[in-house]
Amino acid sequence: MAGYRSFIFPDAVLSEGRLILDPRESHHLVRVLRARPGERVEALDGRGGRWQCVIERADAKAVCLSIESSELVPAPRPQLVLLQSLPKGKTMDLILKMATEIGVSRIQPVYTDYGEVQLRGDRMQGKVEKWRMTMIEACKQCGLPHLPELSLPQPLKDYLRAAGDGLGLVASLESGSRPLASVLGALRSDLPGVITVAVGPEGDFSPAEYAGLRGAGFLPVRLGANVLRAETAAAYILSVTDQLLRAG
Repeated sequence: MAGYRSFIFPDAVLSEGRLILDPRESHHLVRVLRARPGERVEALDGRGGRWQCVIERADAKAVCLSIESSELVPAPRPQLVLLQSLPKGKTMDLILKMATEIGVSRIQPVYTDYGEVQLRGDRMQGKVEKWRMTMIEACKQCGLPHLPELSLPQPLKDYLRAAGDGLGLVASLESGSRPLASVLGALRSDLPGVITVAVGPEGDFSPAEYAGLRGAGFLPVRLGANVLRAETAAAYILSVTDQLLRAG
């Protein structure tokens, strides 16, 4: 097992047998973690690439790693996509961290009728970049080869207009929703390449949004017997779906 993990940002230089980390990762490795020459580093690029390395030069501005081996890890199939209503405060950071650890392929934040968060312009760009760093840290902590794609927030109705093929599941408080495990169990022999799970805000999706989700082919599913917070609902539906998808 690698002693340290680093992420390969665009400013890094990857060549035959060597990898030079960007200044941010170099500083963190040398100044914060106190890594020294001869110690092992696992480098990840978020696209399935994984390199096993040894520190050759511990430069706080440009750590030089000697590459011992590399591999390309295939992306998991089917792809799991999280359609998440933007919650208040720092809840989204927690949701993104958990979704990354579980192994989703893409995360699409959406604005909803009962949601209270609206991001625009520079504030939205800054927030999305901060979220992406949270996801990268989760990749590094867990040694995950794939970084989920994080899309810019958009209104739910705009997303539904352009929604593609695949299976859609929505965590639903409406009467008539079926248990998540039974819905997935019935479909398991004929699963599509993409499965999207939708999680609403604390106030739930509005009746119009539920109608729009049903019109786009989303199936309403029940997450246990209790009303869950947004972050708990996201962790529940992603982990149960992933477990049933990856079971042998």
